[in-house]
Amino acid sequence: MLGPEMEKKKLEWFNKVIKEFGSCIRLAYSSGISVGFAQFAQTKFFPQVKDYTSGPPSGDAVFIACLYITDKDSRGKGIGTAMLDDLVVELQKRGIKAVETFARRSSENNPSGPLELYLKRGFRIVRGEKDDFPLMRREL
Repeated sequence: MLGPEMEKKKLEWFNKVIKEFGSCIRLAYSSGISVGFAQFAQTKFFPQVKDYTSGPPSGDAVFIACLYITDKDSRGKGIGTAMLDDLVVELQKRGIKAVETFARRSSENNPSGPLELYLKRGFRIVRGEKDDFPLMRREL
């Protein structure tokens, strides 16, 4: 749980992103229960990404900060793939030209998801071939 001050800051962040970029989250449900979450926006809304060894992401891309299946029993059932595919379709409709993220090489327990997920969905490694969090990109 977020404390009141962090909750307020997060809400302010969401309101700013929605005003300037539009919808920036996706939820996945299974049997009426939330099992997954995705958060994305232009890279300018995520200043901390410059700290990654394989960063920073490109300014022309939308950045996926999180694509995470929160319910461990729901992992490996295609929910993350469906969320990513849905997100790509939406971004294409918005006229976005590319999408990027830092995917984790050594574990699938990572907020942005496992490297293999992105490779299977047409992403390529842009930088950080040997890093644990390489920068992935897909042209749309």
